[in-house]
Amino acid sequence: MQNARSTIPDTAEALLDSTAVLLPAKPHLLMEIDNLMRTPDFEVGDLAESISRDPGVLSALFKLCRSPAYSRGRAPSNAEQVLMLVGLSQTVNLVRGIAIRQVASGAGPQMTHFWARCDEIAAIASQIASERVAVCNVFPDQAYLAAMFHDCGVPLLCTRFPEYWKRLNLDDDAAWVDLALENTSYRLDHATVGYWVARNWGLPELIVQAIQHHHTMPDDDTFGLRSTIGIVALATHIYLRNKGLGDPSWAVRGPEILAELGIHAAALDEYIDEINERHVSLAV
Repeated sequence: MQNARSTIPDTAEALLDSTAVLLPAKPHLLMEIDNLMRTPDFEVGDLAESISRDPGVLSALFKLCRSPAYSRGRAPSNAEQVLMLVGLSQTVNLVRGIAIRQVASGAGPQMTHFWARCDEIAAIASQIASERVAVCNVFPDQAYLAAMFHDCGVPLLCTRFPEYWKRLNLDDDAAWVDLALENTSYRLDHATVGYWVARNWGLPELIVQAIQHHHTMPDDDTFGLRSTIGIVALATHIYLRNKGLGDPSWAVRGPEILAELGIHAAALDEYIDEINERHVSLAV
């Protein structure tokens, strides 16, 4: 399935000028982290101190680190232990993923449910990446970040266009955004909006491209792009199956995604059971 788009703004400023969609500013914590990591005498303790000053981020990190994708059987009790356990760049990616929910959360039960769904898909994606890392060379923090950001344009479009949610029929939990309808209605889509948020925040190029192309399986596999998109798509499929919901796009995309991830179609049910067993430990 090709990503149906009309005119794609070639700069964030053009996007704002043509649609008045407001892109969230890069959070202060992320700017502080970037500045710290550029200093010659940077120390891990400085980064831990910055993260510790944001209790919401720290709490979310502790929850993520209970997952077998990161914990290795150990549960950290402070930010410095998180950094030592998970790794420096990996922790920064997790913080980025947590931050997008904080700044694009919106208001009301629809957005609460939207971000709960993103959280769960991102957690499942982390487990898939952890299990498939030898095949795909995509790491759990990268999969988590891609999954948290891939639909972040949706709440931003909801804020700009109050009728967006109903026009795209998103009240049904099984409903997913129709790119063609988005473009017909608003002259852009959520993938383009998410792409510009990610680029403005300075996210890794792999994540930026995965957000832009997450409704396709591009031919170009630079940076492991196809595997990253495939992991998020499979995580979404598992989420829908766990909820007893249909996934109409899977019949079209599924075979190519499974081939990319090195999973045999006949073994998919068993594989999903394995991922769910790993994922359930997050709730323990």
